[in-house]
Amino acid sequence: MLGTLKLHIGMGLKNDDGEDNRLDIQIRMAEIDAEFKAMLQAIATDTVEEFDEQRATALMAEKNNLEQLLAQYDNAQQEKENAESRLDEIFTILAGMENHPMVYDDRLVRQVLECVVVESKEKIKVIFAGGLEVEQAIEDM
Repeated sequence: MLGTLKLHIGMGLKNDDGEDNRLDIQIRMAEIDAEFKAMLQAIATDTVEEFDEQRATALMAEKNNLEQLLAQYDNAQQEKENAESRLDEIFTILAGMENHPMVYDDRLVRQVLECVVVESKEKIKVIFAGGLEVEQAIEDM
């Protein structure tokens, strides 16, 4: 039973939301910097009017968007590391329970569960620490 619980908690916390394109973003940002630098170096006192201001503005806007995307990836990575750390704590607690008789422990329950929502007479939703949600049918006795 503890093994199944570990598996479900781990699956919920280790879900990857998508592909990490950090390297592609960094490459594109370097390309933007190089193009912008080349545009600035091409300016001479007699060619100032030829500077493509729209292109420069578009490049800086694209670079700003890419920087924001990189920040989002960094935040997601930090959240994932925090979840993995919490998962390790939960696994340690669960491993300690393997050789102990099953007795209700309010402290343990508070560490593992965030809340339990009664959705109807037939169904409840259990929300674990870290956001994993499991719906469970209630069987009649």
